[in-house]
Amino acid sequence: MEMLEDSIRLKEAIKKLSEAEAKSMLFFSLLNGKSSEDIQQVILQVSEEKNNTNAQTVHILFGESPGGSLKAAFRNTDYQKTEDIIVLPHNLSIGPINDLHKTSGIEARFAWFKNRYTTEDDGITHYRQLMLAAVEKINNILPHQNIVIWTCQNAHEQTGLRLVLAMLDGKLNTVRVIDTFTAFHKKKINPHLAQDNYPRSTGELNGETLVNFYEQGIEPLNNVQRQQLVDEGKRLLLDDVHIIRTWACDKLLTSSNEKRDDDYIVECAKRMYQEDGKVEYKKAARLIGEVIGHMQEYTGDEWIEYRLRCLIKEGVFSYKGDIKAMRFYEVKLLDDFLTN
Repeated sequence: MEMLEDSIRLKEAIKKLSEAEAKSMLFFSLLNGKSSEDIQQVILQVSEEKNNTNAQTVHILFGESPGGSLKAAFRNTDYQKTEDIIVLPHNLSIGPINDLHKTSGIEARFAWFKNRYTTEDDGITHYRQLMLAAVEKINNILPHQNIVIWTCQNAHEQTGLRLVLAMLDGKLNTVRVIDTFTAFHKKKINPHLAQDNYPRSTGELNGETLVNFYEQGIEPLNNVQRQQLVDEGKRLLLDDVHIIRTWACDKLLTSSNEKRDDDYIVECAKRMYQEDGKVEYKKAARLIGEVIGHMQEYTGDEWIEYRLRCLIKEGVFSYKGDIKAMRFYEVKLLDDFLTN
């Protein structure tokens, strides 16, 4: 009898999944070798979340890391019943975002990445499905629910803030914005970091810190603030030219120059040689890590690895090994670029 009830419950849970959610869940489960029991539990958990239409507040975050941290922090607390979480998974500072509120725009964005990135596990497909599901959830936010959008001082999350507000245009829900960079320094959690560019992203903070920021209370966006961000978001959704976004002087700057970070990659290679005292082949993953660790822009290792491969094709770096994955090849800056 109990087994029959479980089967009925599982069947009903599967019916409630959207096509995007079902595909994403299946891909992720197969990719990570999940057992059938694990998959069933995930389906039931998602179903319970979808049933949570009584959630008082919907949180929107940009990136799986901050989304996962906040979910973990809410788990087994009263917040689990009153809060819902939507995660837009992909780095929005890079790539086309025009019509990202539509299926056609999402498809075009991930086709662009598929032509540039090398992923062994077809991760592009995974992120595409998650993005489709996230946009659907944003469109289905109920009128009575409060909205909290998490952002930080980087192009990725500032772009996300504007895009989401444009998607919410016409909805009367109260919207609050938590800037985790401002909140971190306002609370002076680590005074020695006061002069540093930290946190570069919300994902660098743990769930306990995020909950602490949330519980401080945030004033809703006023109509003027909200409309300004909505207008900027609408312009981004119409922009079919620029594919690079930079956050500087509290402004979002756009560009079509894919080579923006190339000079910095070269400079990081030179610095590595100076620190090691010799010019030789270095693991591509090490150079990429150096770039990510020192650059102010929050971009992601996949983007820097793509640009490194472009520099190899242009004859700036030589390489040895298998260029299909960053951990399988080494690179060396050619002599002509060591002194320039």
